[in-house]
Amino acid sequence: MIKTGNFLFFLSILFWTFFAQANTTVQTTVDRNEMGMGDTFTLTVAVVSTDEVNIQDPRIPDLDGFDLLNNWQSTAVAQKLVNTPSGMQFETQRRKEFHYMLSPKRPGTLSVSSFEVVVDGKVHRTQPIVIKVGAPGSGAPPPAKKRPGQMPGFDDPFEDMDNAEEEIFNQLLRQRQKLLQQQMQQMVPDEPQWPSATGLPEAAFRSLPTNPNEAFFISVEVDKTEVYEGEQVTVNWYIYTRGQMETLDRLKFPSLKGFWKEIIEEVPSIQFSEEIVNGVPWKKALLASHALFPIKPGTATIDEYKIKSRVRLPAQGFGFYGRPYEYTKSSARVPIKVKPLPVEGRPSDFTGAVGQFELHSSVEHQSVPVNQPFSFRVRFEGAGNAKLIDLPAMTLPAGLEQYDTKSESKFFKNGRSYKEFEVLLIPRQEGEMTIPALNVSMFDPQTSKYYTRTAPAITLKVVNNPNAPVGSSSRLADVKKAAEPKVVENRLPDPIMTWQPAAEASVVYRPWFWALIYAGVLAGLLVKAQRMFGWGRRRRTLKELVQKRYKVVDAALAKQDYRKVGVEMTNIFYTVLGEVAGAGGASLEITRLLEMVPPSLRRDHGTDIAQTFEIFQTMSFAPEEMLGSLKTPAVMKTNVEHGKKVIGDVIAAR
Repeated sequence: MIKTGNFLFFLSILFWTFFAQANTTVQTTVDRNEMGMGDTFTLTVAVVSTDEVNIQDPRIPDLDGFDLLNNWQSTAVAQKLVNTPSGMQFETQRRKEFHYMLSPKRPGTLSVSSFEVVVDGKVHRTQPIVIKVGAPGSGAPPPAKKRPGQMPGFDDPFEDMDNAEEEIFNQLLRQRQKLLQQQMQQMVPDEPQWPSATGLPEAAFRSLPTNPNEAFFISVEVDKTEVYEGEQVTVNWYIYTRGQMETLDRLKFPSLKGFWKEIIEEVPSIQFSEEIVNGVPWKKALLASHALFPIKPGTATIDEYKIKSRVRLPAQGFGFYGRPYEYTKSSARVPIKVKPLPVEGRPSDFTGAVGQFELHSSVEHQSVPVNQPFSFRVRFEGAGNAKLIDLPAMTLPAGLEQYDTKSESKFFKNGRSYKEFEVLLIPRQEGEMTIPALNVSMFDPQTSKYYTRTAPAITLKVVNNPNAPVGSSSRLADVKKAAEPKVVENRLPDPIMTWQPAAEASVVYRPWFWALIYAGVLAGLLVKAQRMFGWGRRRRTLKELVQKRYKVVDAALAKQDYRKVGVEMTNIFYTVLGEVAGAGGASLEITRLLEMVPPSLRRDHGTDIAQTFEIFQTMSFAPEEMLGSLKTPAVMKTNVEHGKKVIGDVIAAR
């Protein structure tokens, strides 16, 4: 009888063996399968696995019809960030390749038989490959040369040494030229000098790793550090690492207070590429790219992007990594100088359009029925944030009435956008009518000047509409004629009838009696509606929930547990804003929630909410040495009281 422990051990071995085999693939490829006599081609046997496996050299089949000229091997490890039930995790893929350079012996259709590869004791067989050989010089041109072991579509950690040395030399040369240029230029006083990236496209600000021993680094890249109000600033965040990243948690997204934000790209699956910085090879990946538009003059700060990751750093030796360590890194804060739009020369019809835009207007039909609404469309389109544009006041002729205005807008990843206004107009009289030309002034930040775009006038023909309601001024005379009573001759007189109700029934004809009846019915309906829809209950329920959480905050405050105070107050902000916005707050950024709340609430309390939330978020996650006075009892108490006041204002204003 098999013991239970041995049986379980046997099952675990079977499961492990199946899992390892299920995650291993073996395949054969060639760099080309059509050639002429005298040409060569490379056949590659690739073994790919997510685990470390024992791989034996392939058994070479009978190469009848081919000469084996050379062979070599290569190994590489790649990583890809994937979404798992436990969060974002890095999946490691190991690849070993066996390369064989072959040359055909005779023309015709030849076949390379299957290779056999033993992986962890299991035999894998590849598919045969057919090669077509023609006369000398008849084949396709040979593919671009690549060094042995270079694998297409796979992150190769072993760079070509000659290319690496040449790249390092070129970077050092460019760095020296940059330093010479800086020495020759006169530096502007009191202006911050931003670090530049050697060999990369020019940017106003770019932070790069300077310590080659860092596990990873969060870089921020900004195309401009001085702009006009409403002008676009493009910011990119990158992650640089030298090791294997096993986990990646985004602890803090930039709040970007003082900016209107449009997302260009937020990367769900991180893909690394190689980059050499100051002679040190790094793996680099994009985290996010945003287009920012400052909303007021002054100084607006692009705050930090915070990442926590578990990383294995390269150990001493070749191809090995040490034990994993967990690190937390933040990007640099970048101040942006925001200049006000010029007052001198500002046209009276300027409504806030900053950028290079075109203006178009149109109507669906040139002929419209009287008293029937039609759509007049005005469209702004170009480079900039058209979402911030307002439609100027329109001067309409007599007989043309403006009924309603709607708008839609969209921002594209290439920096262009549009905003289209749909104005519903109602013609009140027949005849020819003209929508006047529309002049709109805009500001071009590249030339620092205002300019004007004009939508031409549109002439309409308003025709009779027999189905329209009476009200057209052109048909009032006809209506009056139709309303004149006709004279009826030989008409008998109308009978006269009188009736006096009994004294008991006269009360039902008193106005106060019916007023009491209607008031009672209305009161009953209001009570029933309150019970069914819970009017006012949601606000009371939210207040009760917040009061319960305040007790936890007060207890943590009494114990001077600043971390718990920060976490609890942060959660309360998420709960209240999520309820007001009608969305689960915990899954969204605070800025996204503020965009979803009513505009009046965002206008009156948006800045106070964001600033207070930032204080408690800092208390929750920032390193202790960065907190300063925030963790002192007096400051904590003041911040908590202010936070309660802000939350109370939000609940009262919903």
